[in-house]
Amino acid sequence: MSQSSTQPPPLLNLSGSILSGGTFTQHIVDQRQYIHSGERPGYKRLLEHAAPAALHDSGHVVDPPKCHPNTRVVILDTIINWTQGMSVEMSNKPLLWLKGGAGAGKSAIARSVAERCAEEGLLLGSFFFGAADSTRNHVGKLVATLSYQISILYPEFRDAVSTAVEEDPMIFDRSLRTQFTNLLLRPLSIVLTNLSGTNKIPRLIIIDGLDECSASIDSQRDLLFTLQEATATTPFVRFLVCSRPENHLNSTFGLPLMTHILQTIFLNDDISAEKDIRLFLEDKFKEIREGHIFKHTLPTTWPRPEMVDTLVSKSSGQFIYAATVVKYVESPKHRPHQRLDAVFQLRPAFKDLPFKELDALYRHIISQSDNLPTVLDILGFIVLYDGDMGTSDIEIMLQLEQGDVEVTLADLHSIVTFQNNHWHFEFESNMLLKFLHKSLADFLSDPQRAGDFYQDLSALRLLHISRLISIFSGRREQDIERADRNSANLYTSSDILQVARQFPIAEFSKPLLTGHGTQWEVQQRQRDVPYAVRIDQYFLRYFLSYLDFVKYTSEAAQSAYSEQVRKYCECVLSVLEDHLANDWKAHFVFAYYHLLHDSRYHLPRRLSDHRLGNEIFERTIWQVLIDEWHASNYTLDEILHISRDLTEGIKQEKIFALAASFCIDFLCDERRLSREVNHLSKTMGINRRKMGDHPWCWHHILLRRFQCDRLALWINYLVDRRITEIPMPFSRAGTHSGSRISTLRRYLSYMTSNYIFPRRFQFQEWPRHVLLMDLIPYILPLAGRYEPLVAMCKKKCLASISQFWPKKSRHVRQEMDRYLRRVDSQEAD
Repeated sequence: MSQSSTQPPPLLNLSGSILSGGTFTQHIVDQRQYIHSGERPGYKRLLEHAAPAALHDSGHVVDPPKCHPNTRVVILDTIINWTQGMSVEMSNKPLLWLKGGAGAGKSAIARSVAERCAEEGLLLGSFFFGAADSTRNHVGKLVATLSYQISILYPEFRDAVSTAVEEDPMIFDRSLRTQFTNLLLRPLSIVLTNLSGTNKIPRLIIIDGLDECSASIDSQRDLLFTLQEATATTPFVRFLVCSRPENHLNSTFGLPLMTHILQTIFLNDDISAEKDIRLFLEDKFKEIREGHIFKHTLPTTWPRPEMVDTLVSKSSGQFIYAATVVKYVESPKHRPHQRLDAVFQLRPAFKDLPFKELDALYRHIISQSDNLPTVLDILGFIVLYDGDMGTSDIEIMLQLEQGDVEVTLADLHSIVTFQNNHWHFEFESNMLLKFLHKSLADFLSDPQRAGDFYQDLSALRLLHISRLISIFSGRREQDIERADRNSANLYTSSDILQVARQFPIAEFSKPLLTGHGTQWEVQQRQRDVPYAVRIDQYFLRYFLSYLDFVKYTSEAAQSAYSEQVRKYCECVLSVLEDHLANDWKAHFVFAYYHLLHDSRYHLPRRLSDHRLGNEIFERTIWQVLIDEWHASNYTLDEILHISRDLTEGIKQEKIFALAASFCIDFLCDERRLSREVNHLSKTMGINRRKMGDHPWCWHHILLRRFQCDRLALWINYLVDRRITEIPMPFSRAGTHSGSRISTLRRYLSYMTSNYIFPRRFQFQEWPRHVLLMDLIPYILPLAGRYEPLVAMCKKKCLASISQFWPKKSRHVRQEMDRYLRRVDSQEAD
């Protein structure tokens, strides 16, 4: 830079002199002409307001993060191409927002981009905010730092900026927009005018960590608006802004004046992050194995592959977790394999905890929340239920208003994400909450790491159970999509037992058993009846299951369980007698689930383990409850004993009579099964006309050697797993010597599977028919006299499909004869 040769005027030496009278003229010295120590005063003042630690290559930052070689390649190339204007779809977007959760690697990408652009002559300047550094945690030094970097590139820019500062020494106390205009845009426009026609000139300005600008939210928004105005006056310049997806930044970038100039890259959508993290870990562990001072102490196969897999999974696509682990393990003062074992909690931690830096990050983000107690309560749900509980569910449990969860977590978008509930996509308000970092759950559930933020999962689980029972006890205006599926555990408390004993199970169950559950609630919320009923079904099932689990922990728990089960059984029986007195189907369900499973009836295991599901009819409340209990191997002895005691005598005979009526009515329904008879006849190659003359017995069937589709059977075995044996084809001589299909039912299950016949042929009524034929010998002997049942037994007209199972059909007819003789003899007596 050319310097002026003008010397300052000599000063008068008035020492020891006395002046009186006369006229004195003071000559004002033009400070703009001063050169002090080789610098103009304006440029010196600019340097005083710059932040050296905010530069991408600053020596004030120890071990600055940068992308590991051969990682983030796609993202880096995308940003470089955008900077050069080579990307067609991004060429007209002068503002690029690189956003991602905490620890996603934004700063590492920004520094790597800055280095590459500096080497290729594309970088104008960069500013890296840092919340812990008072020199770069505000916007006060942003413009001066950027102007300093540009002044190094262009001496004429330095002269223009120096002049602007000297003309307005208070420029650094003015607004950000004024500084940006006078100290950056105007001098830069002069430089760019002189550089017109140059092939490659710097054009990129990087601003990293905008969310760490701790001055205020308004200052962050002002900076974005300033950048938007800069793109309008100087479209040649491109701005790369990196930050977390904070709520106020999301809203600002979403404004109409920003969207048409904005391109966004969301690191959480980067599918290559996991691959890059694995490469980073493998390379770093290789460096440790080859260069660590204690490499000779390492096991031969260190680290184990499953350890690397776990670290990659725990990283959740965020580099900070993997980088923290590597930094901890590569300590030169310790054996690397012992440090890694400490990370996996296979040995006690050293004095320096493995995730000290990561924990500080989590603590800083969470502490920024306005309502910290509520935030911790919400995070506890995510930790405990692994993101399976929706926002609406949490709001009900915490007695919050609708939408409060999203508002409360507005400042935590860098560690928490909202996802659509694919199970209940029709309810947009019930979104699922997930942690962006899997390690955040470890942090919150470790008292040593979390401190005041620690979440006691056992205590939380008990609190949630108590709240849930209280909610269902008195609510008819609430709506919970699912009950706490994890509530049935081996923990209990006096609070839970107290609310459990007060729960009005009879009043709660009766609307469900009658099929009119939560009608008025549904009308209020405009939701369908089946959905609302299913909510209460789930809760009732898990409520009784929980009490069943904890009943042996104390006498109080046993008493609470017995009381509630008895009230439930009494309610079921009263509904059966008062509202469903002539409903054969309901009586069959009650007889099968509440009575026949009692050990004194000796129901075979192949029938007692059978889950009716949808095979018989649409699901009812007691079927849902007990059917699911069977699937989970819960004990039902209490329900069986109470149901037996409540129905002893004539009541029980009537129940079994109506249940038998349902079974025989089903077995005699020719219209229901006519199409299935044709289907089975075609499947087995049987002439129905000859069935009456020659009743079919399955072991006499003559099938061609490969009539049974071998491929279909194997697919069915491997995918559907309906039986444990490997299927083999039949032979003309009967069953092939290597066959594992030993019954007609299994054969028909294969031949009527979806892998062989189109869906339009899938009637599948015959399994129901077989089940009821098997149950008749256990139900009919217990039935009392019931005239409709007597009439059906006298006819003995089973549907024609029963001819496929002649032995079972014969047993059914024999039971009918025994029943008629028994009831006739009783009437005669």
